[in-house]
Amino acid sequence: LMTGEHHFNEMIFEDVFVPDNMLIGQEGNGWKQGMAELAYERSGPERFMSTYPLLVELIREIGSSSDKRTNIAGGSLTARLWTLRRMSLGVAGLLEKGISPDIAASLVKDLGTRFEKEVFETARLLVSSAPSVTSPSRFETLLAQAILHSPGFTLRGGTTEILRGIIARGLGMR
Repeated sequence: LMTGEHHFNEMIFEDVFVPDNMLIGQEGNGWKQGMAELAYERSGPERFMSTYPLLVELIREIGSSSDKRTNIAGGSLTARLWTLRRMSLGVAGLLEKGISPDIAASLVKDLGTRFEKEVFETARLLVSSAPSVTSPSRFETLLAQAILHSPGFTLRGGTTEILRGIIARGLGMR
């Protein structure tokens, strides 16, 4: 990542023997198995909570502002976070019942990605700061980290384009 951290990997295995008792799913259905497991990844709270520490600091920074626009922006982000949390719990409930939540999980991931981006964009607009990972200000450090991590938000768990294709197919639009 642009922060120097390492989160993504690609691993290629060739000529690997997997005993029958270690096989997950059915042989030859790796793609289907991978897609099913992505429902867990796409809808988890880590898909919209990466910028939560920044959101908390933003709310602290704006405090009890008398500026209506500032209060609306902070309230809107908080309401959206609550909605994403409820959606994530809904997907977890579907998974627990054995129901495939492909569309719902893709929606959580897509909306979560947009939310995370809007947290740091809103923070930049509302608070005058100089984002830097070496800043003594927690707000500025978290803002810098969010900005630098943001390209990865759209990749992990499936790109935005892939997710929107899944949603469109699920709704019969594609």
